[in-house]
Amino acid sequence: NVSTIIQPTVKSTPFLTPRAPTNKTIYNIGLLFPNVSTLTNKNDMYIRNAVVTSELAIRMAVESVRDKNILPDIELNITRYYSYEDESSLSAIETFKMVESNVDAVIGDADTDLTRASASITSLFSIPQCSAASGTFSLPDRDAYPFFFRTVGSITTHAYALGAWMKNMGWQTFSLLYSADALGDRVADILSDQGEQYGFYYAQSYRFSHATDESIEQALTELNRSGSRIIILAFSRPYQQVNVLRKAREMGFMSKGWVWMVADDLADNFLQNIKDDDDGDAVTAYNGLMYISTLWNLTGLPAFDEFQAKWRQQPVPSDYSDPSNWTTTSLNYGAAQAYSCLELLTLGINKALDQYSGGREKGLQDLASDTFNTSSMTPMFYNFNYSGPAGNLTFTDTGDLQKGYVTQYQFDMPYFQVFYLQNGIAVPYANIKIDSYESINDRIIYPGNTQEKPSDIAIHQYINPTPTSPLGIAILIVCSVGLFFCLLMAILIFLHRHLKPIMISSPVFCYLQLLGISMCYITLILLVRQPTPATCVSRQFLFCMGFAFVVGSIIAKNYRIYKIYQNVFTIRTSRLKSTYLLRLVGIFQIFVVVPLAVWNIVYRVEVVSYQLFQTDFCWVCEYPTAENGQWGRFNLAQMFVLIWLFLLILTACFLAFKTRDVSSKWSETTQIAYVSYNLIVSASVMVPGLLLGNDYYDISLYLYVSSLMFGSTFTLITIFIPKFVIISRHILQNSKKINIYRMNSDSQNQMSVHSTNSMDQNIQLNLVAKNMYDFTVQAHEGILPVKKMAKFDFLSIWTLKHVVLVPFKKYFILSEVSTQLCHPTLFYLFCVEIRRECHCLPLCQL
Repeated sequence: NVSTIIQPTVKSTPFLTPRAPTNKTIYNIGLLFPNVSTLTNKNDMYIRNAVVTSELAIRMAVESVRDKNILPDIELNITRYYSYEDESSLSAIETFKMVESNVDAVIGDADTDLTRASASITSLFSIPQCSAASGTFSLPDRDAYPFFFRTVGSITTHAYALGAWMKNMGWQTFSLLYSADALGDRVADILSDQGEQYGFYYAQSYRFSHATDESIEQALTELNRSGSRIIILAFSRPYQQVNVLRKAREMGFMSKGWVWMVADDLADNFLQNIKDDDDGDAVTAYNGLMYISTLWNLTGLPAFDEFQAKWRQQPVPSDYSDPSNWTTTSLNYGAAQAYSCLELLTLGINKALDQYSGGREKGLQDLASDTFNTSSMTPMFYNFNYSGPAGNLTFTDTGDLQKGYVTQYQFDMPYFQVFYLQNGIAVPYANIKIDSYESINDRIIYPGNTQEKPSDIAIHQYINPTPTSPLGIAILIVCSVGLFFCLLMAILIFLHRHLKPIMISSPVFCYLQLLGISMCYITLILLVRQPTPATCVSRQFLFCMGFAFVVGSIIAKNYRIYKIYQNVFTIRTSRLKSTYLLRLVGIFQIFVVVPLAVWNIVYRVEVVSYQLFQTDFCWVCEYPTAENGQWGRFNLAQMFVLIWLFLLILTACFLAFKTRDVSSKWSETTQIAYVSYNLIVSASVMVPGLLLGNDYYDISLYLYVSSLMFGSTFTLITIFIPKFVIISRHILQNSKKINIYRMNSDSQNQMSVHSTNSMDQNIQLNLVAKNMYDFTVQAHEGILPVKKMAKFDFLSIWTLKHVVLVPFKKYFILSEVSTQLCHPTLFYLFCVEIRRECHCLPLCQL
């Protein structure tokens, strides 16, 4: 079986044929460019202009060669071959077919990838190839392309000019977006070296393997958040940078405060594309966009002056994109370099014939029979002190330019001009030669139609509270007053801990509540400054522990009252003593401290700057090493602790509800109920703020501050203002009766109860019980604990009953305290006093 490979038919048309009649040897030169009439990629406007200007320059060069009679015994035959746009593989096949057509030399291509494809084929057959448009750094390779050379300097020379531009603009930082190829990598390296020399450095850099919309958007988002505002683009393909600029405009970054610089000739290619956008303001939207262009205005160099004079006399090609700017920008697309390519090839074949083994005649015979030996015609073969419109061209062994332009005119480096766009027109404002910067226009337009020179870093206006901001001032005032009052109440409670209302309220738990409120206030004060890793961790512990102290103390106090309300004799159990309840509060704290401690030991907190809007930033605490369980400013440990605290609040609310009926006997029940219900409201406001992302930092901040400040202050006022009033009256009135807690005390002596041990827990419990239940409206009526005796004592349960005792009739009536539901009248015979080891409360049996 024979397989047939179908290859594209060679596409060619005569470009310049030999003059007839002639008996001279024909030197065949292939001109390899894409067909401009069939270009489908609208982003290849630069290639279109490069092709049409190069073709015109080559015609001019052929005329010059003939006029100068450089090749007296050779006639040039130039054939136009067509490469495939964006199809390197098909272009390589086309080059192979061109080689089969017996070309002796090649000029082309207009695109780096296409040139690489063709150069690999021509070098394989030892055919010299010259390029006037491919400036990618990686193309010169002596092993891969031994017969390739180029008359255009590496495009990375733009990077040196950008270094001079950065230096003279006075910016110290910039960001680079570049393609993941040799060109982009080389530009990045050069700018890094230039930065060390001139004193500027990278803020951010992004390397694109594929400049997709997603990757571009992600890079621009990160770039915006970094605050860097001087952006340089270095892409090997024009359409990639066009996509980046369009996305930047779409995201609102082509605006005041930004600088966008494209590191190659941009204008015609870019403007032609944006004119096709649907938006009528597309052209003006890019006002201030800058680019740097290589100029071939080597006035003073005779070869260039002569070339330019002839160039201006040429008709404008019909396929040129912008005929109105023909005289000012048409030489920027490699016309002088294409002209030099043709002259170099003709001078090279003339030199090869003179040096040919066997003499010039032998060389002409071999050239005519397609057996000419070109093995010596490598790039350095063309170093014969040539000076043309592109300058004095000397080549390295890799085919790259060793030195561009003649030294006597001080053109050791290309001559660049910096432009900005205004209403679709490129306006020059500076010339760059070597490292010298020459301003030619004092009026520079930046993005956003402004002449105000942007800063290299966005002005960071942080919205975190500061001592001078309104929110910071409010926090400091409220928290300072609150802390002072907490300290004052702690001192007063300690000095007057023997007062009956204070003892009933359990001073030790009052201290814990004041400590918890103070910790919450300190948490708010730590917000009023730029955070550090230490303050980030401290705020977590202070807030959560303080909250747990307040809620835990409320639970402990209400739990004791609830148990006493259920059964007054439970005051004898150890589970209602303060030591036991303090251990309970300690357990609450363990569930708070342990998760936070473990998380902060495993992961390291960092303070990062996060951009909210154009100039608005905030400092946030994050854990960048936590791959799982970290959600911005909220993490897994905090979530566990918040759930635990929320359960504590629910427990406090439940106990407050269960003890609501004893408020007439113990007024702090009402205060604690109000505080418990308020805490659940404050938590409901705070939690959504903690869950909001960094983009809503301002909303989250105000929710957090307002809920924590209100909750702490409300708790402080509700619980401790009544105590402050009691203590104040006691100090002022000394021995007068007070009734703040609505206690039925006979005299002021009952307000101040002393014992051998003033802090004895049994006294506190007895006072609570006595105050709640051991009061009578009449001598024989009261609320007493009652239990019906059973065969086994442990089966008998004490319950509170409303008792009406009629001794004269020897009967008593029991009714439920809550429902007043009466039981049948019970008669008794006698009353027996039950003796107990402790005589604090008498017991009697009917």
